[in-house]
Amino acid sequence: MVSDKIQSTWFLQKLYIKLNAPKLAKKTNFFRLLALSQKAGLGVRDSLIGIKKTEKHPGLLYIIDDMIDQLNQWVTFSSTLERHNYVFKQEEIALIRSAEAIGNIPDVLQEISIELENDQKINQKIKKASTYPTVLIGFSFLAVIILIVFVIPTIVGMFPEGNKLPSITLFMLAVADFVKAYWYVIILTIVWVVSSYQLLYRFFLPFKVLIDKLMITIPVISEVVKTFYMYRFANLLGQLYSGWISPVVSLKLLSHVFSNFHYKKKVLEIESDLKSWFGMAESMEGSTLFDPILIQIIHVGENTGNIGDVLKRISWFYRDLLQNKIDMLLALIEPFLMAFIAVIIWVIVWSIFIPMADMVNVMK
Repeated sequence: MVSDKIQSTWFLQKLYIKLNAPKLAKKTNFFRLLALSQKAGLGVRDSLIGIKKTEKHPGLLYIIDDMIDQLNQWVTFSSTLERHNYVFKQEEIALIRSAEAIGNIPDVLQEISIELENDQKINQKIKKASTYPTVLIGFSFLAVIILIVFVIPTIVGMFPEGNKLPSITLFMLAVADFVKAYWYVIILTIVWVVSSYQLLYRFFLPFKVLIDKLMITIPVISEVVKTFYMYRFANLLGQLYSGWISPVVSLKLLSHVFSNFHYKKKVLEIESDLKSWFGMAESMEGSTLFDPILIQIIHVGENTGNIGDVLKRISWFYRDLLQNKIDMLLALIEPFLMAFIAVIIWVIVWSIFIPMADMVNVMK
């Protein structure tokens, strides 16, 4: 009974922390402060106590409290992180576990914080690239609804002979009537489409395979997606190699990180080839998922024995390239959006202007 009560309490606490999970910025700051405290000579437990004094985030405070309690029971730091694997990633836990064996925890913590900062910058870039079109389309959609539902019927109502209105105006009036009568159907349809997409992508494998294939095939978008995965591949693999984690285990961890089906499948194929004593570059050759430059760099790293350093250096190149490609994607999307919105506004304005011009001619 006591054990069941403890487990129930821990489940409720874990659920509360999940609902209040710290964002990437908080997590980055946590690792940064932990690395600084470690380099200043404090132990992990004392470092956590110091961080707790200034931390305000409720979810992170629960995590820190639990870590301190576990450390007081002589549990390893990596094991305390693993209890909260919904916040801390498997590759981060593996790096710290390896650092505990080697004895370079401060350096690994600092490296993790630096990479999280890079991830944060990239996420901000991606968020910016997706937020701008979303906001623009949202405001445009709202303006169009107002024009269709309120402006056009009011202006057209000034004309006594509605059956003599131009076809484009009659079409816009029909759209306005439909929106007024079935607005709830439109909203429910949008919600249904979004929910169905998410459920199909998550639970129906053929649909996920198709969408993931499109993401690496559509021009411009595929360049961003491929660069992102090559950056993640080189960056995480370089970190894991530098942490003296075996190549097979590193690739296994990498397969859990990648969400794209085709990249996940390829990483597992490389892992299988390594178990059969093939080289990594040899296994990657001929794949359209990876840049030939990356494959050649890995080949050089395997021959020279410093593949960890080589991967980390090439990841910096892909990081900068990814940020440039996101900017290029945003620059390409903007004129297409403006043109699309201009066409819609032109149709609406034209449906109002033609009847008004006819009325002016009649008055003359």
